Amino acid sequence: MKKLLVVLALFVPAVCGAQEFKVVSSAASIRQIPMGQIEKTLNRGEGASLSSLFTFWGKTENGWVNLDYTSFDFPFEKVMGELPLKFAVISHPKTIDGIELKENDVLYVAKVEDGQAVCLFKNRALLVPEKDLNVESATFSVVVVNGGALLLSDGSDSLKIEPGTALLRGEGGYLYRNHYYTSLEPLVEEKSVDVDTVLKEVNRLIDIFNSAKLSSAIADRLGYYVKTMPVKDTDLKFVRTEDGGVGVVISLKYKFFLKSGEPITGRKTRLFLKESNYEFWRKLTEELFNSGVNKFVDIRVLRFDGESSYEECGFVDSSYHLYKLGYLKSWKSFLENSESNLSDDLWFFADEVYERLENG
Repeated sequence: MKKLLVVLALFVPAVCGAQEFKVVSSAASIRQIPMGQIEKTLNRGEGASLSSLFTFWGKTENGWVNLDYTSFDFPFEKVMGELPLKFAVISHPKTIDGIELKENDVLYVAKVEDGQAVCLFKNRALLVPEKDLNVESATFSVVVVNGGALLLSDGSDSLKIEPGTALLRGEGGYLYRNHYYTSLEPLVEEKSVDVDTVLKEVNRLIDIFNSAKLSSAIADRLGYYVKTMPVKDTDLKFVRTEDGGVGVVISLKYKFFLKSGEPITGRKTRLFLKESNYEFWRKLTEELFNSGVNKFVDIRVLRFDGESSYEECGFVDSSYHLYKLGYLKSWKSFLENSESNLSDDLWFFADEVYERLENG
């Protein structure tokens, strides 16, 4: 008898004991539920134990953390228990009660009586003559995968499954959603990031942003503007995590310049609290995610200190999976769905500046 690994149509968290994660971006919030209210915030280097995974979220003792901001290492599979089953694997395509069954589809057999088998297929009950089926009985291990995986069969069938997917495991293969697969492989996406290309695109965006600032009405009134300095390779740090991801830390430096092009060196630089700054950070984050970064973008904001160097005034961190799900499409949603902590002293308020100009 061929023993099988049956993949049930379940989707439950992967309960595992005492696995640790560590925050590798500037910060990560612990939330009541995924995308829910913030309970506490962990800074870079801090961590906690994980008890389960659900897509890109990890369960801790105090709540859920977005794993895009972390590095962690979980065992690939966790056994949750056992389940005895009767089942039948379809050996050749056939149609039963109007339902087309493919080779390696699986019917779960509820009972056999008077030569008839009562079967379940994708939540549909079927009555099938017992003689038309090869009914088997076995006890399967219920397992949960703790990372992305690929189910493969002897033929051309394959299926990508997400972390937290529950399966039943035997010695001969896997069944998932009423289909039999012969193997399960971890899905590792190797990401390569071309630093030269990233620098070129980032500095292109900076040039566009600076041109807009230089020609703005407020710059005309004041005679100066805030310039974003070009990014060098030393301003970029790529972070490779234990789970195979790539994050990036980018330092943005700001300094006052006269419209004539001369730097202002005797005062601290401050940014105008306007939508354009957030939109620039959002576009920059989008560009970095499109370049191959698949964990987080950590923007460090530095301003000229009025003397000879730059001082850090906070950060804005964004999650790759939230970007892919469309949560960073506007500057408002970017702010709402990013981790951030910016110094109050960083900002000029545009209305106050105009008021001062009007009053001489």
